[in-house]
Amino acid sequence: MKKIIAAVLAAVILTFAAAAFAAGNITLEDAKQIALDRAGAAAEDAVFTKAHPDHDDGRPVYDIEFCVGTTEYEMDVDAATGEVTEFETEEHGLLAADGQITEETAKGIALAHAGFKAEEVTFKKVRLDRDDGRAVYEIEFAENGMEHEYDIDAASGRILEYDTDRAD
Repeated sequence: MKKIIAAVLAAVILTFAAAAFAAGNITLEDAKQIALDRAGAAAEDAVFTKAHPDHDDGRPVYDIEFCVGTTEYEMDVDAATGEVTEFETEEHGLLAADGQITEETAKGIALAHAGFKAEEVTFKKVRLDRDDGRAVYEIEFAENGMEHEYDIDAASGRILEYDTDRAD
C-alpha cells in the first residue's frame, strides 16, 4: 500500500513540476521559428543541426543551430520570453567566381547536416554534375560502416536529397 501511495504521489509531483516548467515557456518549434526570423531565413532553406532545451546562467534557453546556404547560425533563445540572447554566424565558404558555392562549402553543408567533421569521414565522391538542368554537387562519404549520400544545389547550397545506408 505504501508503494502505491508513493507512486501516485511521485506521479502527481512530476506532473506539477512539468507543468510549472512549461508554464510561460515557449515551445521548441516556437524557438526555431524565432531563430529563423532573426536570421531572415525561410524554414525550407534551413538545415537544423541542433535544437534542444538547455540552460545558460541558470535560466532555461533553447540552443539552436542551423545552416542556410553557406552560413551557419548559432543562437540561444530564452525559453520564457522568446528573446534571442546569443547570436553568432559563421561563413563556411564563399561563392566561386561563377556564382556557385565551392566544393568545400558543399562538403561542409553535408557534414554539418550529418553531424560530422571532415576528419571523421572518408570522402568517396565529390562531383559537380547537372541534374534536371541544375548544377548539383553529388557527395558521398563513409563513416563507421555507414555511407552518406547528398545532392546539394550548387547555386543555393540547399540540400536537395540525402540518404544514409549501411556500407556493403
